Parts: sequence; structure tokens; C-alpha cells
Amino acid sequence: MTHSPTGQEVQALLKHSEERFSALIANIPGAVYHCAYDEGLGRSPLRTMAFFSEAIEEISGYPPSDFINNRVRSFTSIIHPQDRARVEQAVRQGMQAKQPYVIEYRIVRADGSLAWVYDKGQGIFSEKGEGEPQELPLQINGVILDISDRKQAEADLQRTQVFLNSVVENLPVGVFIKDAVDLRFMYWNKASEDVFGYSREDVLGKNDYDFLPHEQARYLRAKDRQILTGGKLVESRDTPLMTPHHGERRIHTKKIPLLDESGTPRYLLGICEDITESKKAEEGLRESESHYRRILETASEGIWMFDVDSKTTFANSRIAEMLGYSVEEMVGRSLFDFMDEDSRILAQAYVERRRRGIHERHDFKFRRKDGSDLWAIVSATPILDAAGEFIGVLRMITDISDRKQVENALQASHQQLVHILERITDAFFALDHQWQFTYVNGEAERIFDRNREELRGVNIWQALPETVGTIVEQQYHKAKLEQIPVIFEVFCSQWNSWFEVRVYPCAEGLSVFWRDISDRKQAEKALQDSEQRFRATFNQAAVGIAHANLKGEFLRINQKYCDLLGYTQEEMLTQTFQDITHPDDADADVSQISELLAGNIQMYSMEKRYIARSGSFIWVNLTVSLRRSSLGIPKYFIAVVQDISNKKQAEEALRRSESELRTKNQQLQQTLHQLKQTQAQLIQNEKMIGLGQMVAGIAHEINNPISFIYGNIAYAREYASDLLHLVQLYAKHYPEAVPEIQQQIAALDFEFLKADFPKLLESMRQGAKRIRSIVLSLRNFSRLDEADMKKVDIHEGISSTLLILQHRLKKHPSSPEIQVIQEYSQLPMVECYPSQLNQVFMNILNNAIDALETQPCSPMIAIRTEVKHEGGVIHPSHVVIRISDNGSGIPEDVKQRIFDPFFTTKPVGVGTGLGLSIAHSIIVEKHGGQLTCISTPGQGTEFAIELPIQPI
Repeated sequence: MTHSPTGQEVQALLKHSEERFSALIANIPGAVYHCAYDEGLGRSPLRTMAFFSEAIEEISGYPPSDFINNRVRSFTSIIHPQDRARVEQAVRQGMQAKQPYVIEYRIVRADGSLAWVYDKGQGIFSEKGEGEPQELPLQINGVILDISDRKQAEADLQRTQVFLNSVVENLPVGVFIKDAVDLRFMYWNKASEDVFGYSREDVLGKNDYDFLPHEQARYLRAKDRQILTGGKLVESRDTPLMTPHHGERRIHTKKIPLLDESGTPRYLLGICEDITESKKAEEGLRESESHYRRILETASEGIWMFDVDSKTTFANSRIAEMLGYSVEEMVGRSLFDFMDEDSRILAQAYVERRRRGIHERHDFKFRRKDGSDLWAIVSATPILDAAGEFIGVLRMITDISDRKQVENALQASHQQLVHILERITDAFFALDHQWQFTYVNGEAERIFDRNREELRGVNIWQALPETVGTIVEQQYHKAKLEQIPVIFEVFCSQWNSWFEVRVYPCAEGLSVFWRDISDRKQAEKALQDSEQRFRATFNQAAVGIAHANLKGEFLRINQKYCDLLGYTQEEMLTQTFQDITHPDDADADVSQISELLAGNIQMYSMEKRYIARSGSFIWVNLTVSLRRSSLGIPKYFIAVVQDISNKKQAEEALRRSESELRTKNQQLQQTLHQLKQTQAQLIQNEKMIGLGQMVAGIAHEINNPISFIYGNIAYAREYASDLLHLVQLYAKHYPEAVPEIQQQIAALDFEFLKADFPKLLESMRQGAKRIRSIVLSLRNFSRLDEADMKKVDIHEGISSTLLILQHRLKKHPSSPEIQVIQEYSQLPMVECYPSQLNQVFMNILNNAIDALETQPCSPMIAIRTEVKHEGGVIHPSHVVIRISDNGSGIPEDVKQRIFDPFFTTKPVGVGTGLGLSIAHSIIVEKHGGQLTCISTPGQGTEFAIELPIQPI
């Protein structure tokens, strides 16, 4: 049986429950409310409070009873008038969507002050009944939190950020920050664009490889990794860097890793200054005063770009994540799609300011995809095309919704500022509006010789009375009154130094930089003196001197150059090298210029013609060199010109005289050559006639007795045979001869005599036959009866020559036998002068034998004949005789003169020097053929005789 509670028990339980609820409500950090919701027809939603926790009095200054059923006032009445419509709209949207609503807005407290509150509520709906289209909203439960402190922190952050931005914006040194993981740039301000020539859009989110040459980017990447690993400040005092807008610059850089709480590198801080001008002054390059760049750091996370109609053209993943969209959903949508009505009105004004080219940073509220607000710092920069026309906006978005993030960002900003200001090489201090020091860096302490604690809060005119009434005071007041940056130079006698002073106004007062430029001033003075000396030398030089760019346009020219051509300096500076050069000489030094630009030569000189103003031609000696930068990049040409017209006239006269003399000399040489040829031919003809007559006489005298001997050998053989036969008969019939005969037979060795005597006769016959053959060869060789051309067998002439030379081919005590290889092809009969052709064979073979006499082993002569063929094509009109040896070969200098008359390499008295000259004349002039010598030292020699089969 169950027990039903009595009325008293129910009351006790109810009271206990209320006490626990009240205790819970009292401990919630905010005001809890319960209200009725009545949308009404044609009017805004209305919340009528049925319950408010006690915390509302602490937040608003009004007791909760004032708001119950609007007894004294409605809660809507204390909402700031500018926020009411937005609050009611947010409540209505939440109830319609049956989703919690979250709003931040202002209320007017009982004491008249404003407070920021965070309001979150959830609707309670009726159950859907029959015939009802939907559930109806009935009540709302919610909580209100006081967020005034957070809003105040955001305001403080904004003021601090303005101060930091002003300081960093006006730093006369470059500052950049890279991510320690991938070394991509995270911070890059306006000054960096001036220093490096790359805009924020070019740099932020990218690494060195994205916009620098590969080798330079690789070097910087390695150095950055080394710095991050070492964990210490690293200074590069002079680094050359190519920029797209100013060319080569010289940079002084300091880099240091920034560590997180665990000591791990999180960022890489870089501070740099452009020291180009001071470096150029020190090196005597006469450049203008140095320009230093300032870098503005940004902590933007989202990147958002719009076209002229505020349509999204680009959004990175971070801004898409902030707003709860994908990148694809954002591209093409209007900027105004991501904000409420109040923000749209403000954004339209901002867009108009961008169209006027105004760059700004400000706080702004966006609307996320889920309806919540995104508070962000927006850095907006107008985008202009090459003509300066507005084409869009770049916005850098930083989420500042969370107060902790604000505090962390503030702390990080202070740390970064301290890092920057304590590491720059300039003295820096900040002044408030009362001219009191608010910050002094270490370099300022050193210059002023005062501790920063002594200076902080002290009026500058009291701390540095020596500056009162000077240009320092005047320029400081100008910067403050006119709110413009001022830059001036001042000499301070108390420190005996020159300073460059930069003063920048900001919201908090003035930011001031002092830089010691004493060294630069001294270098500038030395440079001015050097320039004056150079200018005097340049203008007074006895030769023409000019500087020209790589297109040939004159940059600078001295008076001598102008006088040479008859132009004024102003007229010359409108000319180019091509304009004043004779057309025939325009391309004369193209290759030298290419070699000069490539670095293969340092300079070149040449003679060429210039066109004077009068139209006349002037011969000049031109010497050109190239000036390069320290990186080796060509900058301009230096030309030195000397008038050589008189020299050229003398050379022309000399050239005409030499030409006439050369012509006469050639005629004499030709006449001498003809005389030598005639002399050689006469000598050879006389020699051959005598030789032919002698050979013919000898052949005739030898031929008669040889014929007698050769003819009687047959009879002698017959007589000897008869006598031997008779002796054999005596031996047969009288076997027992008398002792005297037997003794004589034994003494004669009759059996040997009987066997050897026929052999002796045969040997005599062969010898006689050989002598007849030699005589015939001598007659064939001389051919005195064949002075005219006739068809002959070439092989027969070669064989006759070899027979005559047989005694030289045999083995001798001082030299081995020379082997002769004969490789004859089937040749037709050749119409020629036989005796002259035999003479050619004799001369060439004699020379080959001479060359082989010193050959230690296997001397060889090869004779080959063939019908001419060339490239696989047969030429049946010519035959070729090749005579080669395996001797030591002929040197090239000797081979060039081998066919000259009277030229010989043999000792005096051994050779006449006419053999090959006559052979060449016989083959080329008499027969219309060719005689060539092919020889390589150490590889033997070949003479090739090419003859036409029929006379040409």
C-alpha cells in the first residue's frame, strides 16, 4: 500500500526545492531570467519578465522587481536605443528558428552609465495540437552576463595596437617576422615594400622561394634554419640583395628566434636597414644619401580580396574558417552578405574610403554562417592597377573574439615591440603630449648618457636643455602641430657628431629616432672632393671619353668627344653609338660587345669610322670597357676615343705603295719559277738524251756478243753430248783402259763432270738470256725512237723500271732486301710519252728506295694500279698508279716544297733536287694528270699518279 504525502509534506518538499533553486540561481555568474514571449501582430517581439535573479541589480543598478511584469519599467526600456532593433531582431530570429539566440548589446544603468551585456536565451514552445499548423512560442529562459570588462579590454587593446602600429610603422629600419616551421612571412609593413620592392600581397604567406632567385632563396633558407637552431642573435652587416624597383641594394640585417613558453622557436624576427647609400659613399661610387625602410608588422590571419563591386575574388582557408564557410561558398559573394544591417552601413562608408585610396585598420563585426558575430581587426588596403585606377580591396582579418586571445596578443605585441626597439641601431624614444619621455631604448641611453629610468616621465626640454631654441625644438613642434613626419639633420657639438633625426606624430604624442651619421658625412665630403677631381680629369682629357647605357645611349660625355664630332654636349646626349657610327662599321664590334657582357673579356679596342656633324667620316681608335655592380651585373659602358685620321691617311698611302711592290715581286717570282722550270727541263732533257744514247750504244755492243754466246750454247751442248757419248762408248768397249787414262779419269772426277757439265751449259744459257732481257729493258726504258705519244702498257714500263733497279732492291751488307708488292688491276692501254713516264717511275721508286735504306726491318714498296673510282663511282677515263713505302714519312714542312725545282733534303752532291719537280711537270703539264704526295711522319709515304687514258 503506497503512502500519499499530506499537504504539509508537499509544502515542505516544495519549499525545500525552491530553496535549492534559489541557491543555484544565486551562484550563477549572471542574471537568470524567465519571461513571456508575445510576438504580436505587426510589432517587434516583446519580452515580459516573469522572473529575474538578484544579479540583474548588480548588472543594471535596478532591482529585479522593477522588471517583473513591467511593474516599473520594461527590460527593453534600458537597452541602448541604438541596439534595441538589433536585439529584438535576434530574439525573433532565434524563436522562429527554435534555436538559442546570443546577443551582445549595451544597457543604460540606473546611474546613467553604459554597460555591455552578453544575453543568451532559449524559447519554450507549446505542444502541437490537432488542427494547429505548428508549435507556438510561449516563454523564454535566459541568462545575462556583464561583459563590460571584456569590452574595455578590447578598447584598451585597440589603443595599444594603435600605439604599437604607430611605433612600428615609423621605424626607420626594416622589421619582418617569419613562421619558424615553414619560414613563411607573417609580418610585413609598408616600409618593407620600399626596401625590398615587394608589396604585402607579394610576401605575406609566402617564403623566399616564391619571389627571390632560387640560389638567393636557398642561401637565406639555410641561414634562417641555422639561426633557429642556434637560438641566438645573428647579424649580417652587409648583404647584397637585388630588388625589382631599385636594383642592387646593400642590407644590414639582424635576426633572432622568438621562443614560446617552452623555449621552442615559434617565430624568426628580422630587423634590417638599407645601408646602400653609406656603402656606396665608402666605396666611392658617388651615390645619393642612403634610404632606410620601415616595416609595419601585421598579425593578419585571414586574407580576403574583393573586386570593384565588393564581390569576393579570393578568400583563404583561414577567413573561411572564421566565418564558418568553405572557400567555394565565399568566392563570388558580396562583402555585405557577411554582416548585419548596421555593419553594412558602416562597411559602405569604408568601401568609399578605399575608392579614394585610403588605407585603414579598424575593428569590425561580421556575421558568421551560424548567425553569430565575429569581431575582427581589419587591415584594408586599396588595390590599384598600373594606371592608378581602383580595382579592388585587400583585407587582412584577425579574429579578436576571445578576450584571452586579446590579452595574449597584447602581451605578444609588447614583447615584439621590446625586441624590435632594443635591437635597432637607432636611438629611439617616445614623448607624450606633455613632452615627457614615455619610453627610451638602449641606444638612446648611450647617446644621451642618461639612464632610461632617469628620463622616463621627465620633460625633454628639461632633460636636454641644450636643444631648446635649436632646429630640434622647431622640428619637434612642427611635427606635433601639423601632425606630419619630419626628417632633418643636426650637428651636436656636445657629442661632436652629426645625427639624422626622424620625428613621427602618433596618437600618444611623438615617436623620435636619432641616427649617428658622422661617418656618412665624412664619406660624402670625401666623395664630393673625389667627384670634383674626376670631373676635372674627365672634361680636360686629351681623348674623348663617354659613358653609355647598355642600349648605347650616351649618359655622360666630355668636351673632347664633342669637339671630335662637331656636336655640343646637349646634342650628343640625344645620340647613340649607332647614330654616329659609319653604316659599314655598325656591326663591327657586335661579337666583342657580347663577349664583354658575358664576362669573357675585360675590354676591347678596334678602329672604326664615325660620322661627324658635317657628314664627313672620321677614323677613330675606340676602346670599350664595361662597369659592373658588385653582384657582377652590367651597368654601363666606358668608351675612350682617339682621332687616328692622319694615321689612316698614312696607312692608305703605304698600303698603295706596298700593293704596287707586291705586284712587281709576284711578277719576278713567276718569271724566276718559269726560268727554273725551263732550266730543270733542259737539264733533264739533255741528261735523258745522253743517257738514251749511252744506253742504246751499250745495248748494241752487249747485244752482239751475247747473241753470239747465246747462239753457240746450243752447239756447245750438242758437241759436249757427242763427246760424252764417245767416252761412254770407249768405256763400254774398252773397259780396261791403260793406267794413264784411268789415272786421268780419276783425277777429273769424270762422273761428276758428266753430271755437272750439262748444268753448266744450262746456267750459261740462262745468264745469256738474262743479259738479253736487261738489254731489252734498257732499250724499252730509253725508247729513243718513241718521242711521240703512243698507246703503251703501263705495267710493262713499271716492270722495266723495276728490272733496272733490281740491284738496289737486293739485300746488301748495310740494308735488308726490299720487298716489292705488285697489285695490278686490269688496265686499258694508255696513250702517253713512254720514256717520260718511265722516268717518273724511276724517280719515285729511287726516292722510295732511298727512304727505306735506313729502315731496320721489313722494308717494303707497294705498287697498285686501278681504274679511277671515287665515292663508289668508276671514272673509266683515268687510271691511277699508287707507289707507297713503309719508311719514316715526310714532315709537313718538307712536303709543302717537295715538288719545287732544286729542292732536296739529301746531302750536297747526292741529289739535284730536280727528280720530283720534273716528275710533277711530266704528269701535270705533259699529260694533264695529277701527282699527289700523301705522307704522315712515322707511317710511310704514298705517291699517287693519275693519268687520263686519252690526251685531254
